[in-house]
Amino acid sequence: LEARALARAGTLDLRYLRWQESVDKALRVVELARDLDDPLSEWEARFTAAVILRVLGDPEGARVHAESCLALAERLRLRQNLTAALGANAFLVWAEGDWEGTRDFVDRGLALQPRMTDLLQERALLEYDVGDFDQADAFLERFLEYSRRSDVPRAQSLIALTIALAARITGVTDRFDTARQAAEKVLLASSNAINLSTLEARMGLALMAVQQDDSEAAAEEYAVLQSIHHMTPGIHADRLLGLLAQTIGKFDDAAGYFEDAMAFCRKAGYRPELAWTCHDYADMLRERDAEGDRRRAITLLDESLAISSELGMRPLMERCSPGR
Repeated sequence: LEARALARAGTLDLRYLRWQESVDKALRVVELARDLDDPLSEWEARFTAAVILRVLGDPEGARVHAESCLALAERLRLRQNLTAALGANAFLVWAEGDWEGTRDFVDRGLALQPRMTDLLQERALLEYDVGDFDQADAFLERFLEYSRRSDVPRAQSLIALTIALAARITGVTDRFDTARQAAEKVLLASSNAINLSTLEARMGLALMAVQQDDSEAAAEEYAVLQSIHHMTPGIHADRLLGLLAQTIGKFDDAAGYFEDAMAFCRKAGYRPELAWTCHDYADMLRERDAEGDRRRAITLLDESLAISSELGMRPLMERCSPGR
């Protein structure tokens, strides 16, 4: 009973961004599971631990639980649990830039549940990052088709965030009306407390404000998001805060956020996000143009180009190439 209660409570903590409380409960369930035959509670706890440890920048800890979660799901033979476990493993290797590993986990999950929006989102963003825009658009359309049918807040918040993340890579903003409508639906239905769905909706609105250089909207989201510091699918919160601070002219604050995001990504080994952070930091430095900024910007662009070239991130490679 304790294991089941803690597993459920840990999942609820995750939804309300109580990261440490959630992972503490999950690890307690894993400890209890040594003397129990309750694979479902252990699966839930392992899944929660895998998600949160990845978010907090501990990929090795996350991998232990993600692999165990997948083994438990295969033992349980429950399609939904197996799909979610595949997604947890996919998100981890995606953050590290293992595209083929990500595709393998995602494709296995979609074979089980073709309408799994988290997996469709991930595959779309992966293909955008490597420059296969036709395939990315196809996955994005499937993602939007299934997400629009759901009244669940998380489905709507993912619409807002995913469209905004795609636009950050492609520069195409023709779906922003759809993204804003989805974000507003989530925020209107929520309380004042920030939870996972409202966070994703806010992050989507923030990225759109940056993309459109809307300083008023950027200032509004900046005020709300300053307390958030962790990794989400597609972007680290500190990189987003750096972009927002740059948009409203707070260049020194932006530099601090970009430095924090780079330190986090270096330690965790999240190379795609590190490459994007180096690029965005360099862009801010060139705009600030203080003493030494141009020289530092060139160094950062060189690092971003080296990582993106190794990983085959063609859109970012083009942005970092000399003369751009």
